[in-house]
Amino acid sequence: MKRRVAVMLGVALAAVGLSMGPTRAATVLLVDNDTVLDGCDAGVTPFGTIQEAVVAANPGDLIRVCPGTYHETVTVPVDKHDLTFEGAKAGIDARSRSQTGESIVTADSAGGVVRLLADDVVWDGFLIADNIAGPGMYTSPEASGYVIRNTVFNDNGLGLYLNANGEVLTRVRHNRFTANNEFEHPIAGNGIYSDQGASCILVADNLFERHNGAGILFADSGKPQHCVTVERNESIDDRTFAAFFASSHVRLIANTVQSQRVGEPGSAIFIGARNQGVLVKGNHIKSTDGNGIDVRDTGGPGHPPAAPQDVDIWRNKVRQAKLNGIDVAASGVGEYQVHGNLAVGNVGVGVHAGPRTDDADFRFNTARANGIDCQDESDGDGTAGTDNTWRRNIGINDDPAGICRAHRPKPKPSKPKPRKPKPRQCYPWRN
Repeated sequence: MKRRVAVMLGVALAAVGLSMGPTRAATVLLVDNDTVLDGCDAGVTPFGTIQEAVVAANPGDLIRVCPGTYHETVTVPVDKHDLTFEGAKAGIDARSRSQTGESIVTADSAGGVVRLLADDVVWDGFLIADNIAGPGMYTSPEASGYVIRNTVFNDNGLGLYLNANGEVLTRVRHNRFTANNEFEHPIAGNGIYSDQGASCILVADNLFERHNGAGILFADSGKPQHCVTVERNESIDDRTFAAFFASSHVRLIANTVQSQRVGEPGSAIFIGARNQGVLVKGNHIKSTDGNGIDVRDTGGPGHPPAAPQDVDIWRNKVRQAKLNGIDVAASGVGEYQVHGNLAVGNVGVGVHAGPRTDDADFRFNTARANGIDCQDESDGDGTAGTDNTWRRNIGINDDPAGICRAHRPKPKPSKPKPRKPKPRQCYPWRN
């Protein structure tokens, strides 16, 4: 019986193999635009442009690009799925590496220097720069599974125009976005921008710096974004680190923000209209010219206000904001939890609730050395005559009185006084 089953299984597997055909091995295509035979292209006749290699490639192939500057636009059409592109710095984290010996792709193109229209494309180890007409890279809202890593986006109109349909997770990791401010347009001045309904996105372990808009902007476009995680990124001197509108299931976790910009107030993290299910947790905001964490009804340009829903602000540290540390001004009823945060040295209010807040919940927050540690401008039947709940928050000065309390450290237990030794008695019979 066992022999018969084994024979039948072998016949079935053979039939499957015949129907599927032999598995095709991935081909490596080399690109080099100079005439110097070096360690990159020794013994191989390379393609002169990246686009020529794309045209020749089949799905699943690897395109390896030698160091140099490639003045071209690159488009990966829908039928070229599963391609992998490796620049000279593939596998090397873009946040801290030297930018010599790069594979540089540059062009002036409103549609983007690099356009990825196919599923499951990997882009690794490049420098995309100096597009004064549009984005460094564009990804299609009709595809997904992009992996964009170890790439520098420098001095473009915007860095990455990020869209995806969410069928497979798209990952953006270990990239560096620097000063992508090179043209005047509503979508310009951002490191990452999305307005075409991006879904299932991971943006992790990237560096954003010196953007006049935001490091990351998910816009209020009428096409909701869904399932976005932004974690462990660093923002230096961006006007805003992350601004979200019209998005659901958003996680902003363990990011670090520091900005010394002057005269351009922008909130480090901004949660605006038509958001639902947002967690802002464990972020460290060291300084900003506006509010640290800002929750408002404000819509994007041309869109009406609306209260964001189900927003949790937990265990963040906000220091030295020029305005308020944590500012909840949105009007959703019972939609906001502000728990376990630390606000220190902010010029305005450490933890602030605006006049339209209703049944927001503030618990276990600590505010120290702010202009005002805790303030609630609402009126109602909540804590201390406000319309919100304040429980076990710590702060020296509060408005109204009673929403925060001064920290009273537990008294240390008194040590028992040492007993004086009794004088030794002499017993003559004990020798």
